[in-house]
Amino acid sequence: MDNSIISIVKEIARNLGDYDNVKRIVADKDNIRVMGEFNFQGWEPLTLSHGIPGICLLYGKLMECFPDEEIWAELAHQYLGYLVQEINKEGFQTLSMFSGTSGIGLAVASVSNNFCNYNKLLNTINSYIINWFDEFIDSIDLKKGTRSICYDVIEGLSGILSYCSIYYEQESFSPILLKGLKKLVELTYDIEVKGYHVPGWYIPSDNQFSTVEKELYPYGNFNTSFSHGIAGPLTLLSEMKSKGFMIEGQEEAIEKIVKFLFDFRSNDQKRDFWKGQIDFHEYITGKVSEKNIIRRDAWCYGNPGVCYSLIMAGNAMKNQSWIDYGIHNMKKTLSDVKGIFSPTFCHGFSGLYQVVNSIEFTIGKDIFYSEKKELLNKIMSFYDSNYIFGFRNMEVGDENGNIRAFEHLGLLDGTIGVCLALLEGEHKTKNIWKRAFLLA
Repeated sequence: MDNSIISIVKEIARNLGDYDNVKRIVADKDNIRVMGEFNFQGWEPLTLSHGIPGICLLYGKLMECFPDEEIWAELAHQYLGYLVQEINKEGFQTLSMFSGTSGIGLAVASVSNNFCNYNKLLNTINSYIINWFDEFIDSIDLKKGTRSICYDVIEGLSGILSYCSIYYEQESFSPILLKGLKKLVELTYDIEVKGYHVPGWYIPSDNQFSTVEKELYPYGNFNTSFSHGIAGPLTLLSEMKSKGFMIEGQEEAIEKIVKFLFDFRSNDQKRDFWKGQIDFHEYITGKVSEKNIIRRDAWCYGNPGVCYSLIMAGNAMKNQSWIDYGIHNMKKTLSDVKGIFSPTFCHGFSGLYQVVNSIEFTIGKDIFYSEKKELLNKIMSFYDSNYIFGFRNMEVGDENGNIRAFEHLGLLDGTIGVCLALLEGEHKTKNIWKRAFLLA
């Protein structure tokens, strides 16, 4: 264990204990990232991505790593008080992982001391999810395609089920998991679009995230990514199979998604890689073009998330060739990482570091020793001892592509995600924080 890294994380966690200072720094207008039609806020208190729940995850991990240090449970309790205040004021907004009730539930569960504490609050959260789940499922209409936020890890079904899977042995959650898995299996059924049969995870042009994407994909596309694409559902379906939680058609769904990912690889003559979106015409012709290629080797998009999903599928289906392929591709990816320039989790080095650790956990072997050391050094090169939260988020800050630092704390793009990945690398525990990212 590297005590210097542990000391840095603890210092950052203590500094996060000043809630008023946290809000003052992160909610500053200079921390709002404006890109085209979108404004990305640095602070949204009820969200796991940019608010109180993410901070609770860090304290929960520290509680489990260092049970004799009472400060972490005290700070967690303090922040749960702020969380309840916000819930009483705003109510629950969605069921999602990163902006809704599932993320709040994950945060409370992570600081519950293995579900010994805060059960009244957890029961309130879980009852809300159970009571509103059918309405959410019924709102997902797959007849003409879908949209990412219906099924993905960030806002959709895969993230919600990732939280619910914590309780997969509880009778009250079995119907939710069964209905959720059924919907994910249905996502792989073919639908007819413009006279062609395509898989149901097809996203029509009108359902793209932005005006730019609608213009780039006038006939729609198929998202390959882990965060917003089909690699997330593949991981959830595979993981539940490994736990023995199965429904009819689940194995066929896994095989169909894996085939899609193998069929629609690109290659740069050094390694295979995945475009974020496969255009409708690319799908029907069976040939991937060189259009709209943006390389990013991250948890969210690109090789790391996709390779992890293939390894999880191989583990579930006892297919060693899928596992071997995922490992081999990750080795090549780590030798020449593309499109990463921040220490953060979602699309930064910390997420890549955790994916590697999670792959090793899944296969039960330490095979990335040198790669992990290099990633760790890269993350720590961003540490600023003069900044009370240690790590800043490096992002494209304007339409000209200039990169600047943002003082974000959130799980996705701030110091919280960095600290959790660093802690996990130094001190592996059973804490459930990784459920947020659908990682083992």
